[in-house]
Amino acid sequence: VLVVAVASQCSVSSGINAEYGYHLSHPEGKTSNGADIAQNKKLEDLFDSLDVDESGFIDEEEIIKLTEKLGEKMSIEEVRELIGQVDKDGDGRVNKDEFKRLMSAK
Repeated sequence: VLVVAVASQCSVSSGINAEYGYHLSHPEGKTSNGADIAQNKKLEDLFDSLDVDESGFIDEEEIIKLTEKLGEKMSIEEVRELIGQVDKDGDGRVNKDEFKRLMSAK
């Protein structure tokens, strides 16, 4: 759901478009761990645009506002379940690394 919401935020119909591409598979510009530098920067920029309060996390309130903006209404329970699927450190928020892992999943 978060990926769909993010994709919609970026005005894309299937996946994330070239501006915010999420498959990190370019042969040039690799970091030592294989991530494409330009794509990584785009994911970080996308995360920053969704992190409205600039806290370094995407939280419940930001997801609710995003989905409402997209014409969807999610309950707090649905948002918490969604975050729980992505939140690897268990803090109840989506940090930049968790977001990049989610968006890079194939």
